[in-house]
Amino acid sequence: LRPLAVAIGTRSGTSATLDELTSQDRISQDTARCDAIMDTLARVVILALLASATSALNDPARVVPRPRRRLRTSALRMAHTNIYPYFTINDLEKAKPHLDQMVEATKSEEGCIYYGWTLDGDKLHCRETYSDGIAAAIHLDNAAPLVGAMLDSGAASLDAIGIMGTKEDLSACKEAGDGLGCEYWEVWGSFSKFTKVDSEQKATADFCTIQPVFTLADQAKAEPFMKQCVDATATEEGCVYYGWTLKGDKPPGP
Repeated sequence: LRPLAVAIGTRSGTSATLDELTSQDRISQDTARCDAIMDTLARVVILALLASATSALNDPARVVPRPRRRLRTSALRMAHTNIYPYFTINDLEKAKPHLDQMVEATKSEEGCIYYGWTLDGDKLHCRETYSDGIAAAIHLDNAAPLVGAMLDSGAASLDAIGIMGTKEDLSACKEAGDGLGCEYWEVWGSFSKFTKVDSEQKATADFCTIQPVFTLADQAKAEPFMKQCVDATATEEGCVYYGWTLKGDKPPGP
């Protein structure tokens, strides 16, 4: 900017004739003009930059939206926490109102991914998954009095209840789980393909879950096969989630 300002300054008009100015006077006057022009140019540039920045900030097309909260996903980390209670049905007709009440109550829980009941003879299982351990703990607190009412009615009895999740998530829901006698299964490795949506998906009523349970004879020997199963299943388009959790020498595939 300095050479440009000098060129502009030396070509500008003057109130005094050149014959009336000494060489030193001309130098001083040109220097003063250059400094004044530089100050003006600097103010113009600063104002232009400020106007441009303000325009960009006020332009909705240029505003970068804040990322929405998403479910945690990782090839080696379960992105959810499972609760899996098992009951024996003593009177199905008597139990049904309680089961329906629990489904409706759980719909309002933001952290619930899916929830529902499955039957095998007189055996009742609740398929339920939550976004993390905190969401699972909230559900356990909400569900405890509803489950208690069903058990007190004699319609069903609780056989077992367990929770599958990461060490962090199990820690978050352990206090609530201990009150119900939960067992805890820690994630060994898994992946998930859940997509968060704004409304209930009817398709979740139709999906199929497989839950095998094994006894580990040699975990170090089993782990390469467990990893191979995770990697192979990750390529299956119809798989929503898959992985392994451990409880002592028991690794079920969630």
